[in-house]
Amino acid sequence: MRNILLLVTIFALWFSVFSNEQIEGTIAYVLIFSFGILHGSNDILLIQVASRELFGNHHKIKVLALYIMTILTILLLFSFLPKLALLSFVLISGFHFGEQHWGKNLIGKDHWDKLFFTLYGLFILFMIFYIKSEQASDIINDVSGFSIKKETFLIILSIVGALLAIQWILYVYMKRLKANVFEELFFLVVFFVVFSTATLLWGFSIYFIVWHSVPSLIDQMNFLYGRANQKTFFKYLKSSWWYWLISIISLIGFYFLLRDDNEFFTSILIYFLAAITFPHVIVMSKLESS
Repeated sequence: MRNILLLVTIFALWFSVFSNEQIEGTIAYVLIFSFGILHGSNDILLIQVASRELFGNHHKIKVLALYIMTILTILLLFSFLPKLALLSFVLISGFHFGEQHWGKNLIGKDHWDKLFFTLYGLFILFMIFYIKSEQASDIINDVSGFSIKKETFLIILSIVGALLAIQWILYVYMKRLKANVFEELFFLVVFFVVFSTATLLWGFSIYFIVWHSVPSLIDQMNFLYGRANQKTFFKYLKSSWWYWLISIISLIGFYFLLRDDNEFFTSILIYFLAAITFPHVIVMSKLESS
C-alpha cells in the first residue's frame, strides 16, 4: 500500500516541476474539496456504528445534534479565541496525521503512543511551515492575528524533531515498530523534497490527500463494510454524499463572496477544515481504540 502512495507522491512531485502555481492550486482545491472533505463526511454513520457496538444503540438525532454542536463550538472558539483555536487545531491535526500514519504500525498499545502520533504529525506540519514560512506566517497572521518568524518555525521544528527522535529510538529499542525504520526515514526525506519543490497549498494537499485522506477512507470502508473495494466505495458515497454536498455548497458560497480576497478565503477554508476536523478526530480515535 505504501509503495503505491510513494509512487503517487513521486508523480505529484514530477508534476510540480513542470506545472505552474495556478494549475497546482486548482488541482489542490479539487482534491481537498473531493477526497479531503469526503474522508470526513461519514462521521455520523461511523459514530452510530461504533456507539452501537461499544455502548448500545444511540438515537440518530442525538448523534447528529452532538456532532453539529461540536462544529458550532469550534467556530465560536475561532471567533472569540482565535489564537487558542489555531493552536488546538494544529495540535489535534498533528495527532490525527500521526495516528493515521502510525496507528497500525505499532505493536501493542500504550498511553505514550498519543505523544508519538502528535510529535510525528507536528513534525510534518512544521516542516511545511518552515519551508514555506512566508506563506504560512501570512495565513497564521490572518487567522489569529499572531505573527511568527521563520526562525521560530525552525526552533519549534527542531524541538519537535528531537523529541520525536528520542521516542522513535525508544520504540525501536522496545521493538514496538512494525514499519521499517529506514523506509519511514526515506518517506520523511520525500516529504521534505515535495514541500520544498511545490507551493504551500500543493505540498500540503499531496500529503493530506495521498498519505492521510485516502488511507483513512480505506480504513473507514473496512470498518463499516468489512472490506475496501469499488462496491463499498459507492456504498460509502451513498451514505455520505449529503454531508459532502452541504460542505461543498457552503465553500462555493464563501468562494464567490470572497473571490476577490484570496487570502481571506484561505482563512475561511482553515476555519471550515478545523470545524470538521475536531469531531472527525474524535470519531477516528474511537474507531482506532475499538
